[in-house]
Amino acid sequence: MNLAGRSVRFRLSRPGREALKNIVPDSEYVDGLVVDENHMGVWVSLAELEPATGVVLFKWDHFSTAILEYEPEVPVERSPAGFRP
Repeated sequence: MNLAGRSVRFRLSRPGREALKNIVPDSEYVDGLVVDENHMGVWVSLAELEPATGVVLFKWDHFSTAILEYEPEVPVERSPAGFRP
């Protein structure tokens, strides 16, 4: 699942909380907007950051859970396959 462009609540792992202790509030959960995602992790914009254009890299091993609202797409209706009269 691509998290880019989504508001996400991250549950930080213990090493993640330690690595980010000077950047994010001392909490198990951190809310942010995922700006981009790549092989290293997710780049997150946090409300606490100044300037507002700053982002933080949450490495994949720094969080154990990502909670977000997900609404599946409505299936596209297709005509039935086969012969038609």
